[in-house]
Amino acid sequence: MVKRGMALALAGAAAIIVRASADDPKLELARKVNLAYVANMPSFVADETAKRYTSDSRSEKWQYQDTIQSEITFVGNRAVRRQIRRNGKPWDRPFDALPGFKWYGGFGTEIRPLFDPQCSTTIEYAGRAQARGHELRKYRFRAPADGCFAFLYFDNQQFNPARTGHVLIDEASGNVIQLDEEATGFPSDFSLMQRNEEVSWAEVRIGDASHLLPVAANFVILYSSGMRSRIEVEYRNHRHFEASSNITFPGR
Repeated sequence: MVKRGMALALAGAAAIIVRASADDPKLELARKVNLAYVANMPSFVADETAKRYTSDSRSEKWQYQDTIQSEITFVGNRAVRRQIRRNGKPWDRPFDALPGFKWYGGFGTEIRPLFDPQCSTTIEYAGRAQARGHELRKYRFRAPADGCFAFLYFDNQQFNPARTGHVLIDEASGNVIQLDEEATGFPSDFSLMQRNEEVSWAEVRIGDASHLLPVAANFVILYSSGMRSRIEVEYRNHRHFEASSNITFPGR
């Protein structure tokens, strides 16, 4: 789920380097299930609440910055926010105009670069885990810079850094339940040093059907200045997207 300020845009595919696949039927199941999922991502609307915090190199304590609430509409892997409120007051400017760090991931754009066999992402089994009642398989992944993961933007800078992390996959269905990702290796003149992201999915009822949809995302950003940002995002009240809402997406 993506735009400027700190926008995400998928990079081109790279060479095939996928491990632990041919002899791991559970991973092959997850690959097929999740690539089919992102290819047919349901369009929906949700209420998004994001709490932002900042810190600096002199202290490990986080200082509350603000709370951003919006109605977020997902159409495929694109998203637009409307009815934005900052600390309870209407924000009548675009989302990109908010001061401070803006978040753009957390709704599925992380899945294709992870599982697409045309991407240079290595995946290795890392044991078992449990979360929210699910019996999970844990995999460690690594992707080089300029791979299939998204570019990261900050002001007028852009870079596609290397990624490492873990993905937790439901034992029975193959669905991704949680993913944590760390982006590092930025150029020395880039404003960011590191960006961490954690995304959680759960079965959500919309009408008479159940859909696997994002329910939470967390971001931690370390700037080259020593400052840090943290964003805790929740998605609630998922509902069908009505095409008559006349949603438009800014060009990028």
